[in-house]
Amino acid sequence: MKTTMTALAAITLVLGTAACSGGAESDTAEATAATGIVGTWTVNLDSAEWENANSNYAIADGEYTCNSCLPPYSVAADGNWQSVDRPGLDQVMITVVDDNTVELASRFEGEDQGKSVWTVGEDGQTMTINWTNYEDAGETTGTSMMTRVEAGPDGSHAASGEWAPAGVSEMSDEARSVTITEDGDTITFASFGGGYTATLGGDAVTIDGDNSGTMVAIEKTGDNTYRETFTRDGETTGVNDWTVDGDTLTVVATDPRDDSKVSWTATRQ
Repeated sequence: MKTTMTALAAITLVLGTAACSGGAESDTAEATAATGIVGTWTVNLDSAEWENANSNYAIADGEYTCNSCLPPYSVAADGNWQSVDRPGLDQVMITVVDDNTVELASRFEGEDQGKSVWTVGEDGQTMTINWTNYEDAGETTGTSMMTRVEAGPDGSHAASGEWAPAGVSEMSDEARSVTITEDGDTITFASFGGGYTATLGGDAVTIDGDNSGTMVAIEKTGDNTYRETFTRDGETTGVNDWTVDGDTLTVVATDPRDDSKVSWTATRQ
C-alpha cells in the first residue's frame, strides 16, 4: 500500500491493499454475499465526495511547501531528489516543468513509490493530476481533478494555493477493487497494492505492502457495518466505517487529525 500524491488518496490508501491471499471459496461467498461484506467490490468513481479535504501548496523561489500535509514540510523544487522524513517516503523530487505544470515523484529506500503530473488549466481555476503508483504487483494509474479555492502567494507558481477535490475521472481497474473474505471471526482484505488479515475486535495488525508503519484493527459494529481504525506510532491516522446494503458498500473515511472526510460507494461484483 503506497502513499499517493492524489486528490483521491483516501480511496487509494484504503483500497490499495496486493493480493496477499486468494479470493473466498465459492461456497463461503455464496453463503454470505447476500447480506455480508464478503465478495469483490469495485469503487464507483463518480460517487466520491469530500468534506474539509482541501489541499494547500506553495511553489515559489525554488521551494515547494505542502501546507496541508500532516505535518507540513518544504523541499527544494529543483528537479533533484531531496531527503525527507515522511511516513513511507524518504525522498521526493519536485520539478517545475513550466508556468502551469509541476511533476512530483517519491521514493522509499531507493524504490520508486509513485509520480504525478499537476497541470493547471489556462483559466487558473482547475488542476488535473495524472498519477502513477508503483506496487510490487505492477503499477496503477489515475486522473484526479481539483478546483481552486484560493490563489497562491504573489509571484508563486500556478499550482500554488488552496484546492478542493472535484472528482476522479480515471483509475486503473486494479486500484478500484478489493476482495474481502471471512473465516469465522477472521477477515482478510486483499487487493493489488497490499492487504491484511485480522481478527474482528482483535489487536491491530501490520499491512502487507505498506512501508509507513501503519497498523489496522477491524471490528464489527452492527449486522452489516464494520469499522477499520488505522494507527501509526500510537496515533490514530484514519477511521473507515463500512456499511453493506445488498450489493452496495458505502465507505466513510475520516482522518481525526484534521477532520477531513471522503466517502464513496462500491458495488459487489
